[in-house]
Amino acid sequence: MSSPGSTLTSYISRHFTTYAHNIRSQVSYSYHRLSAQDYIRLIAIVGAYCLLRPYLLKLGAKFQAKDHERELDPDEMASAEATSVNSLRGKVHVPEDTDSESEEEGRKGTDWGKKARRRQRRVLRGILEAEEKMRREEDEAESDKEIEEFLVG
Repeated sequence: MSSPGSTLTSYISRHFTTYAHNIRSQVSYSYHRLSAQDYIRLIAIVGAYCLLRPYLLKLGAKFQAKDHERELDPDEMASAEATSVNSLRGKVHVPEDTDSESEEEGRKGTDWGKKARRRQRRVLRGILEAEEKMRREEDEAESDKEIEEFLVG
């Protein structure tokens, strides 16, 4: 009786040899089927790509350099700051549980991912509550220190 590991490896090796044979035969068939006109067309396309690629890269580099050199407008800087991670800290909004019965009546089709959305909302709420609790504790500790300074001093 053969072991399950050797059966699995023989199964995998048989499929790989089948795949390799199929790829080899399909590629050779596609090249044998090409006519002279098809070969000329293929060579022209590859040649044009090889000739034009360096020029297209230089053109793209020139546009990129020009874009990096220009000054940012105040509106662009404000939008860049608005998307930074530090500017979003403490301003996260978790949507309420929108999968209620009233909204489900208006929807048609399947509700894929409903459980995942609810689970994600629960996780976000938990994270936000923990962060708020930590901030409250820090604020209380600071206020306690201030009160202690006034009492001792």
